[in-house]
Amino acid sequence: MHQQAANKRQSGFTLLEVLVVLAIIGGLLGMVTLNGSDQRIQKETEAFATALVVQMNMYRDTAVSQNTDIGLAMDRRELLLLQWADVEQLAQSGTLSSEELGALAENPWQAWSSQYVGTPKIPEGVYFQLMVDGEEVDFHELLNNDSGPMPALLFLSSEEYTAFELQVATDADERFVVHVHGDGFNPVWKSLETFGG
Repeated sequence: MHQQAANKRQSGFTLLEVLVVLAIIGGLLGMVTLNGSDQRIQKETEAFATALVVQMNMYRDTAVSQNTDIGLAMDRRELLLLQWADVEQLAQSGTLSSEELGALAENPWQAWSSQYVGTPKIPEGVYFQLMVDGEEVDFHELLNNDSGPMPALLFLSSEEYTAFELQVATDADERFVVHVHGDGFNPVWKSLETFGG
């Protein structure tokens, strides 16, 4: 009889054992969910960087095909496409007032929209750091200039463009950075850098 009671006790789970198993399962599910979320953030950031590479290569092609100079203004979280306005040609055409010509003389870079090129939508939390000639670009006055936005990067009708490295990162995950590179002559490309953790 005593042996039978001992066997009955060993055949079931205690409440403590069940709680420990549930805690382990919950922890594993949490890790899977976090890992999936991290992968989604990285994929979104990489997809944005890819779209940016495609657009920048289109800026190069458009500048050449339309014989115009295109600028890309930016700060840490915003992109704005600009076009160079030929003030002398506009003055000769007589289509602008003297005030408008004066404003253009002060800053000939004007906001520009095109049916062929644009700027990709920046995902929530993504930000930039731009390096030109080995130095970080100070975004402070590029978009907030009193005379209007100024370009950080130029894409010229001669097919040349500003050599640069743009780091695309996100507040949500500091374990990777996407680098967008341009050497000034060849097509723009990207690379991924990951950090431990």
